[in-house]
Amino acid sequence: MSALQPEPKRSELELAVQRAVAEQWRFSQWPPVLKQDYGRSRESDARQVLYHLQVIGLIVAILSIAIDVVALSDQAMRGALLRGLLVIPPALLGVIFAKRWSLRPLKLVAGMSIVAFGTITVHLASLADPVNATRYTMATTFLLGMAGLLLPFVLDEAIAFMVAFCTATLAIGLWPNPLPAGLMLEHLVMTLIVAGAILAIAIRNGELRARTYLYAVRDKFIQGELEQTVQVLRELSEKDGLTGLANRRAFRSVFLQTYANPPPEELSGVSLLMIDLDHFKAFNDNYGHPAGDRALRAVARCLDHAFNAHGGHVARFGGEEFIGALHCHTIADAESFAELVCHEIRALKIPVRRDEAQSVTASIGVASTGAGAKVDLCNLTARADRALYHAKETGRDQVVLSERIELRVDRLAS
Repeated sequence: MSALQPEPKRSELELAVQRAVAEQWRFSQWPPVLKQDYGRSRESDARQVLYHLQVIGLIVAILSIAIDVVALSDQAMRGALLRGLLVIPPALLGVIFAKRWSLRPLKLVAGMSIVAFGTITVHLASLADPVNATRYTMATTFLLGMAGLLLPFVLDEAIAFMVAFCTATLAIGLWPNPLPAGLMLEHLVMTLIVAGAILAIAIRNGELRARTYLYAVRDKFIQGELEQTVQVLRELSEKDGLTGLANRRAFRSVFLQTYANPPPEELSGVSLLMIDLDHFKAFNDNYGHPAGDRALRAVARCLDHAFNAHGGHVARFGGEEFIGALHCHTIADAESFAELVCHEIRALKIPVRRDEAQSVTASIGVASTGAGAKVDLCNLTARADRALYHAKETGRDQVVLSERIELRVDRLAS
């Protein structure tokens, strides 16, 4: 049997995934190769989320102008101008270049538009009556919460966004038109509470997403290894370990797929060859089993080359016996091919001892079907085996056609 295949070398990413799962690493502990792959895996989804959020942001910005007209009619023009200058342009850029820009610029313009929106809202609140001012500041904290939950930021980006939003909205609440002290204190407390809560949620969700990614990648690697193992086992179950040829089981499967059901328009028949090495036991006894194994491998290579060159298939049938099939237009073509195989085996030089080589010969039995005829593997094998037996009985190192011993003169003539 062939030696076991060495364990494939694992990639740097696979090793990093295995270690991160085994040691329960947090995202901050991941090596760069793992963070980069995680970023690539999230890029498509994050890009889609940013695109939709920017579209929604444009709609909200336009609707907010209408709300300003109702709630702050005297400041509606100011609100429309500020939103038109600071909110809508970056949101439009995010929509237009969603598929062209890299992810970081898209995140930046999304964050800027939301920070600008929140800052404008607090500024308008500082110019409104106490009731509307309270509503506007509450809307700002609601905007902060929604953005923190929906924006596809990693942890450091989420922290930067929270700091920028809180700093900008609190600063505009103090200058140039300060909010009332009580409202400013309320706004400060609510903003910090929401920011802290959203940041905690973002951290937790980020770790969960990272953990989900780790397990998904680990499962992908395991699935790949499993598929490779199944493929190796399938090959081992279908190959002869000594010669590397297909075994009987695999040959039967290939024969049924390739030869058993010829289409009506098929112009060639099917020929089956049973090939047996002559006096192989004596060869083993005289030169030893290692030399016998070398002979089998050499014959297998010879047969594989010959059958492949003619579009056929060959397998080790068992012991020193081989079986092959191919399409032949006539029985004469099948006989010529078998004679060629017989000659090429005879020409092989098998190393048996130091500076000594020996040749081997083979007897071949051939059975054929006509073009378009129904093909029965068992029947063909039995006929080819009888022809092989006849070749052995009448001198060996020769080709015998099943049709000759069956006296199928009509078939021979065709």
